Amino acid sequence: MKYSFNVREIQSLLNGFMCIFKPRDVSILAIEKLLMRRICEQANCLDPCRPLPTIEMPIVEAHPKSGALVVVGRKKQIDYSKHPLMVGQMFRPEDMRIEALNYLEPSCSGVCVFGLNDGCDQLEKVRDRAWLNEYILEGELGRETVDHQIRGKVSSREKFDHVTLHKMNCVLSMIRMQFKKTSFEFANVEMESQEAFELARRGAPRPKVLGSPLIFDIDLVHFRSPNFKINVQITGEQCPFMRKLVHEIGCCLHTMASPRRIRRVREGCFGLEHALLDKHFHLESILKNVMMSTKMVNNNLARQSTDVIEVKSEQELEEERQMVDKFRLRDKWTEQLVDEVAEDNMKLPWGREYTFVS
Repeated sequence: MKYSFNVREIQSLLNGFMCIFKPRDVSILAIEKLLMRRICEQANCLDPCRPLPTIEMPIVEAHPKSGALVVVGRKKQIDYSKHPLMVGQMFRPEDMRIEALNYLEPSCSGVCVFGLNDGCDQLEKVRDRAWLNEYILEGELGRETVDHQIRGKVSSREKFDHVTLHKMNCVLSMIRMQFKKTSFEFANVEMESQEAFELARRGAPRPKVLGSPLIFDIDLVHFRSPNFKINVQITGEQCPFMRKLVHEIGCCLHTMASPRRIRRVREGCFGLEHALLDKHFHLESILKNVMMSTKMVNNNLARQSTDVIEVKSEQELEEERQMVDKFRLRDKWTEQLVDEVAEDNMKLPWGREYTFVS
């Protein structure tokens, strides 16, 4: 076997955090089931075939004269109470826990952090840190869908010829300034106080009211009417809010807008370079990702929480990128496993069935 882990090490390593890239049109539940199934299937293959224990059973025969049952000896036989067909395999999906840090809808894609087994108990501590997440939103002007769904039915249309690049930037600046003011309210700080001045001088105040969406920065990445792409740095968000944000941008431009794509490119200290793809769901890659992600989260929790959200320096970002090379998440062995399976470029989220006609 190519793996360098034994069964005891696997049991101890499957506790902590994981960073996975969730593809589009795949639910979080499907990713969790696939991950648990891959872990259990490959970990059970490493379980050595241990000899089954034996027990002594009495040999009972009838007495030739009285007919009473008498123990005449003992024999050894297999203890079937310890047989794998009775107790089951060592690794089973129902014995493992997995939970996402921030939920993503099936229509969205991007970086997802999961708590694995004992790591699920620390998710609340991570949520209290109010991590700053980064999204890429793609929208289309002039159309509105039911409930602002990405693939929803178009409910109405409106003209968008008057929308220009300058107007789009003005709307985004207005949103940025509005949430800048809201950030001090979420931090329970008076706008005209000395404390507010000190916080503004050091950076963006960290929200104390958790669970409420708060935008720290929003920039226009691409604009070619009717399509546009924006970069959003936000905390406390949910997917419905991100879809509604695209709709509100259209309303501010005196037209309509609907989301076309929502992609999370960074979740806290995790970026796209740390995320594990579904085609790399092999036991060795999974364990390395768990070790890397757990170390990054523990380092983040060990830092003293401040009143401001500090922007990371280039040196800190480079150290996070080097984590991928340090734990060797991409090597020849994992790439060879991927190359053995032909990739289906026409993959459908609901599966595919072929009917052969002779």
